[in-house]
Amino acid sequence: MKLTLRILSSMLLFVFLLSVIACSSGDSDSNKDKENTSVTTEQKTENPNGIATLYRDLEDSVPALNFEGETIRFLTLVKDETSTSLRYVYDNELWVDELTSDPLSDSIYNRNMYAMERLNCKIVSEQADASDIKQLLEKTHFADEDVYQVVGFTVAGALDLALGGYFRNINALENNYIDFDAPWWSRQFLDEVSANDNIYVLAGSLSLSMTRSIHATFFNKRIAEEQKVENLYDVVNDGRWTIDYQTQLVSDMYRDVNGDDVRDKEDEYGFCSPKYWSTDAYFSAFDIDILSKNDDGEFEFTLNEEKAYDGLSKILALCYGKGSFSDIAGTSDADDLFVSGNAFMITQKLACAEAQIFRNMRDDYGILPMPKYDEKQSEYYSMPFEVFQTYSVPKTNTNPEKATALLEVLCAESWRKVMPIYSEVVLKGKYLSDPQSRTMFDMIVSNTRVDAGLVYVAHTSEIGAFLYRYPVENNKITEFTKNLASKNRIMKMCIKNLNELAFKE
Repeated sequence: MKLTLRILSSMLLFVFLLSVIACSSGDSDSNKDKENTSVTTEQKTENPNGIATLYRDLEDSVPALNFEGETIRFLTLVKDETSTSLRYVYDNELWVDELTSDPLSDSIYNRNMYAMERLNCKIVSEQADASDIKQLLEKTHFADEDVYQVVGFTVAGALDLALGGYFRNINALENNYIDFDAPWWSRQFLDEVSANDNIYVLAGSLSLSMTRSIHATFFNKRIAEEQKVENLYDVVNDGRWTIDYQTQLVSDMYRDVNGDDVRDKEDEYGFCSPKYWSTDAYFSAFDIDILSKNDDGEFEFTLNEEKAYDGLSKILALCYGKGSFSDIAGTSDADDLFVSGNAFMITQKLACAEAQIFRNMRDDYGILPMPKYDEKQSEYYSMPFEVFQTYSVPKTNTNPEKATALLEVLCAESWRKVMPIYSEVVLKGKYLSDPQSRTMFDMIVSNTRVDAGLVYVAHTSEIGAFLYRYPVENNKITEFTKNLASKNRIMKMCIKNLNELAFKE
């Protein structure tokens, strides 16, 4: 019966995609609804890890295995219903109960059915919030009980638990089925966080939340036209999209709509941002590393202090300039300001494109990568926020090889079927209304970078928050120098301890 449902769903999805493609091949002046559901199956990118093609055929190398109906229990993060920007990050990442005719949900359902049928096993998914996951894992760890075979957790939390000895070193397993070099795993992430070839935490196409939590720049197309803004896609492609350009662009866009001489949410602005959450992305955007690896593969504190300080001054000039709304109490205020058409630009996660508030926005919007530090910088970079979900095998798992086989199959099938649906149908088809935004999306995802100094937050004395988050939140550049001096006194010991734990077998 399950196999029949899976085949039926695949047929329905195929028919859906054919109808979408047929719509996209019609008159170029077709209405907005047709434009927003168009799918291009032949589009390619130069990046071999890009996700612009709808179907991908590369097979994994997991051999024919039979788990004889064994249950593999996952403990993963539950959807955060309290936050606009985080609400959709974990939504249906691992488990979907039934077919719903939603292309993304059905692709996840079919992926799980495929994996269970192929390995003859059963997946059971238990969801909890981050604090409960940590408590449950600690409880089973100290009781030495094999309750959960795979744990999904925030990247920062998972790395902390890994260094605490809660997870198995996947690379040291006798029969490890994970192909770390396969395109469905994030090689940049694995290289950034691993030490001495010890790999405890995995991220890749199975971590849809990793893509959803990447920061980008959203802009209002109506305002761009009214303000006669030059084509911003051309600015990006010409290499001119820098934070200085962005600051200058929005500087003259403030308008006191209600005439009360008070800068409030009733007025119009050039830029707004949930500053506390979005500032981390600038380390990667500016090509600034907090931690790097030496020739022995050990972590080193290599922050370019002068560039980091100058970068902070640029962020403050943007966030607190005359064209920006700087009185933000929380993320929802910035979101409301942007979707209401009262702000030209916002820095937010890609997941916001799935949020109801953005989907109901009356104006069309486009997306751009995070701005560069300056025009000399060769590439645009962004990073996912530290809440994205990673996957690990607990020490208490008595048969970890089976978990790695299942993870490999799930991740590979996610790369083949789920991520293309998310890219081409969910985001590019529904919410990104022009081909240029879709090209920008590929650029953003392909140039994602994770900074070890930010995701090992518990072992770097939260240095990223002290250097950028808090000074931006308080609009005090002097805090950078004071906080850096304080952190410099302890960073040597922090990195020494990090290396000792990371290199421990």
